[in-house]
Amino acid sequence: MREVVDRILQRALDGGATFADLRLIRGTGTTVVVQDGRADKVATRRSHGAGIRVLVDGAWGFAPTNNPTAEGLEECVQDALAMARVAAPHVTDPGVVAEAPAVEATVRRVPRIDPRDVSLDDRIAAACELEQVARLRDERVVNTVLQYGDGAGEMVVANTLGTYLTTSGVGCSLSLAVTAADGSERQHSSKSRAGRQGFEIVEELDAEEFAGKTADRAVSLLSAEPAPSGKFDVVIDPLICGLLVHEAFGHNAEADAIWTGNSILAGKLGQPVASELVTITDDPTRPNLNGSFEYDHEGVRAERHVIVEEGVLQGYLHSLETAARLGMRPNGAARAQGHQDVPIVRMSNTAIEPGDWSVDEMLAETRQGLYLVGGAWGYVYTAAGQFTCNVEEAFLIDNGSLATHFRNVCIAGMTLETLSNVWAVGNDLRFELGGVCGKDGQAAAVDSGGPHVAIRGVVVGGQQALVR
Repeated sequence: MREVVDRILQRALDGGATFADLRLIRGTGTTVVVQDGRADKVATRRSHGAGIRVLVDGAWGFAPTNNPTAEGLEECVQDALAMARVAAPHVTDPGVVAEAPAVEATVRRVPRIDPRDVSLDDRIAAACELEQVARLRDERVVNTVLQYGDGAGEMVVANTLGTYLTTSGVGCSLSLAVTAADGSERQHSSKSRAGRQGFEIVEELDAEEFAGKTADRAVSLLSAEPAPSGKFDVVIDPLICGLLVHEAFGHNAEADAIWTGNSILAGKLGQPVASELVTITDDPTRPNLNGSFEYDHEGVRAERHVIVEEGVLQGYLHSLETAARLGMRPNGAARAQGHQDVPIVRMSNTAIEPGDWSVDEMLAETRQGLYLVGGAWGYVYTAAGQFTCNVEEAFLIDNGSLATHFRNVCIAGMTLETLSNVWAVGNDLRFELGGVCGKDGQAAAVDSGGPHVAIRGVVVGGQQALVR
């Protein structure tokens, strides 16, 4: 295959390209969905294809193929060249590529239990057992949906800089959603687990912690009070911390947003953007997390990115193109969903680094506020620096003690103002948001986390005023 790939890249250079790369992907996967005791949605998938990208006279051309034979790749590179040539006369902002070291490597990530070695019957049975723990927990549980997924694949990345890289590995994921009802009131709770690991993720799972407590939380929310509204001092748990740092801050640190003028971090390198207690990293080298990898999809070696250090902005996440445009060094943050997509700047495992406080110390120092627990989604308007995060539940903090239980909570605010109001950072770093992040129509495997964090004056959306 190496000989064929080298020939295709040479065809690109002979056709006028100043840069070209090729990704060849082969993968398989299985999905099992168990809903209300029925495992009636089982699917397997296979993918095999390639994508070729060329830069000709400042214009990009990209063509994918589902026929990655020698003949199919020949046709594909000619299609990419033709697209670039047609676009070149109309380009007003020519494409550029940063220099990056050539990579010659083979990376094979071997799981403890390869899911392909576990029978489909056993994988379905494991999913059913977990779903049953939640479904039978309480008569008020009216709907349970558990989804199991696994995938395995191999990718070749090669380019005209001299890179020829082969990587392979597997991943597994579980997600559970539980709905409880009592009369007209319905409440939901969810939990997920995902990583660059094998079926050991399922075998090592504590069913009580994962499924039982998720159902308990949905049931307990039925009797919780409607959330208060207003500005509150808050303590957020590691899950919400991960959601906040990914959605509200991380997307702003992706250098394509900087280049297009859609980030509040543009022009702020070396400036304070958060409390001096806040250090934010994006680290694909953390072992076994869902956003972990050794090389990105442009063949650049993965590295730990310190985005903010003690409150000061240190850098951005880059692709080869954004690094060239901003005069910076490529740092291995470009990934594509599949062979039919071009690599774009993506986060990996994003977190606020731990500090010195325990959660009990934070609560004790809060006279009145809210303890926020659990969150499933968030939204960010990067250009304006605004965010909204869903929160599953909250508890009133009254002179350091937890009191009233609240439901249907959300928080919102301005990203940099919120991070500047952090007054304590916990010592209990956890990653609990393994899943996928969508951007520009592509999904990428990511994780995010952090410790407990205490923040002054956060806007909380709710349905009632809180008498203080």
